[in-house]
Amino acid sequence: MSPPDSKRLIDLASQYDVLDEEEVRKLVLASGLSRSEVLQEVASRVVAARAVENSEYPFASRSFTGGITLGYTFDGRSFRFSESNLTRHLLAVGQSGSGKTTLFYNLLDQVGVPFWVFDLKRDYRPLAREDDLLVLPWSELKLNPLRPPSGVSPRRWAQVFSEIFGHATSLLSGSKNYLLKKIIELYKLYGLFEEVSGPYPGLHELQLLVENDSMSYVRTAADYRDRLLNRLEAMNLTAGTVFECSQGPTIEEMLNRRVVFEFDGLSRDVQNFLMEILFAGVYEYRLSQGMRGDELRHLFLLDEGKQVFSVYKERQDAAGIPEIDQLTAKMREFGEGLIVGDQEASKLTDSIKANTYTKFLLPTGDRKQFQAVTNSMNLSERQTEFASELEVGEAVVQVGNRGPVPVKLDNYEVDKQISDSELQKLQAENWNNLSHEPRNTTPEFEVEILEGRSGEVPEPDTPEDPTREVNVSSEADRLLKDVVDNPFRPLTERYGEFPSRYKGNKAKDELVDEGVLIERQVRTKSGRRKLLELTKKGRQYVEDELDLEAKHRGRGGVVHRYWQTRIKEAFEQAGWYAETEVFDADVYVNMDTSELVVEVAMGDNPREIEHIEKHLEKDFIVWIAARNQEILQGLQQRMEEKGLQTDNVVFRLVRDFNEIENLPE
Repeated sequence: MSPPDSKRLIDLASQYDVLDEEEVRKLVLASGLSRSEVLQEVASRVVAARAVENSEYPFASRSFTGGITLGYTFDGRSFRFSESNLTRHLLAVGQSGSGKTTLFYNLLDQVGVPFWVFDLKRDYRPLAREDDLLVLPWSELKLNPLRPPSGVSPRRWAQVFSEIFGHATSLLSGSKNYLLKKIIELYKLYGLFEEVSGPYPGLHELQLLVENDSMSYVRTAADYRDRLLNRLEAMNLTAGTVFECSQGPTIEEMLNRRVVFEFDGLSRDVQNFLMEILFAGVYEYRLSQGMRGDELRHLFLLDEGKQVFSVYKERQDAAGIPEIDQLTAKMREFGEGLIVGDQEASKLTDSIKANTYTKFLLPTGDRKQFQAVTNSMNLSERQTEFASELEVGEAVVQVGNRGPVPVKLDNYEVDKQISDSELQKLQAENWNNLSHEPRNTTPEFEVEILEGRSGEVPEPDTPEDPTREVNVSSEADRLLKDVVDNPFRPLTERYGEFPSRYKGNKAKDELVDEGVLIERQVRTKSGRRKLLELTKKGRQYVEDELDLEAKHRGRGGVVHRYWQTRIKEAFEQAGWYAETEVFDADVYVNMDTSELVVEVAMGDNPREIEHIEKHLEKDFIVWIAARNQEILQGLQQRMEEKGLQTDNVVFRLVRDFNEIENLPE
């Protein structure tokens, strides 16, 4: 056999995908070098035989080692998988019903580290029957995404948060930069750049801060504000009580648990944001603690990968490279593994396809999606043809640079039917034991933002049908009765009537979700006080269902009535007779030789001036107790413009009435 015949042998071996087999490659090489006709004849027969075999089964036979068994290769070998491969990530693509979720069940059952599953279709709640698994629906989740993980500075977290929020809600760089500035401003109002510990603001406080920024002087900046405010309002509205906390369970606490986060029912933006901020939180925590290493510590699983790893967002040049893409590549250094599944590989980012060490191709009906995976796996023409005929429960698997192999995946028996009520019975104790702290603010935030708003915040529109029947627990009814009986009682004291703070807060969340209560805040001498106020729907409910009198003495909302009552009590403690709603005044005070009326001004509006004018006509001394300095100055200016004499008018702030010694002798 001449040298040209050796080249023909090599071409034949390459054509039928057998040249990568070590034995064949050595034999072809030896025959070419030795020029032995006998050896060349043997090599020719071996290549021809393997070519025939490979035309039907174009994959090399090999053995597999590892602690995870996922099935059998088509040539009968056990397909074993090493846990360490997961630190370099895994991608599985297949149409609905192809066996992808079953594959993931098997992986989760055998992996020896804690994991977090992001479940968007309630596919993984059947695993709740396992004793050590926490299945957490979003309605039970408490998360403050503005609170950095332990060891991460507020300034660094502000940058991470703005990138993640911007990517999840499709904000471009200008709006993200504006967001970063507002977070820094918010942190300063909470004193978080000082060496003191205190509460952290949440998304609701961020929304209030942005609302307080008129930005009317720069059109472009106003556009940034409006875009951000649109995203914040939508997120806070649709996320229910998820963000109603100063702190939820810590990352350190949750990283040691096997958790299924159920995000079904949330809007896509909220789902994306929650998943991405949890990814980022874990990465930043690991980084701050210096937890580098190749050993698998923890695993993420996302069965709808294109929501987070969207090729369309990756291609938005103006937005820059998504932070989540960069995290995917970096998190492997800290023992964090990632499993991603999807039906549409073409909609996944190039980054996730390039940065997954292990790939599973399951039956895929759409040709475009099929080719997107076969291209990323570099399958040969014959291997691609073979893969196109896969059936349910079969996959072509490629681990690293090793050749692909077809596998019949093991089944996983599980009862997939599990109702909300059954889930609650199985998981109630787990939910009750999760720690969290209610929302909190600082005096600086209240003065600058809460008291700086133009008036008392109106009762929000309830997104649900107002005629829908209220359905709450007996604990919630008990809390409602207390709200009616003691309208100004601090929320923390109300929780003392329950077996635990968690149960009290859960009852409150029920009532807020049902549109029965809304939360208000006032600044007192001892700090912030959170009040609960009945909505119209709530007043109707307590009268019709609880047979309670919902009417109250005093005008306006609960904050206005709180200050009416506090001012009345302050004068009484000073020794004077005082009463509310007398002579059409918020507070009437008889000081023996003179009479004084107090008007509580929650906003700068003409109605307050009309009341003052009527009181002056009756020779009353008039005190105006304004919610903040801005309102006080606005009313002073209105009086001057109307030509009213101010000799008998005293301007004060409501918070002055926290100090009794400020009252007249």
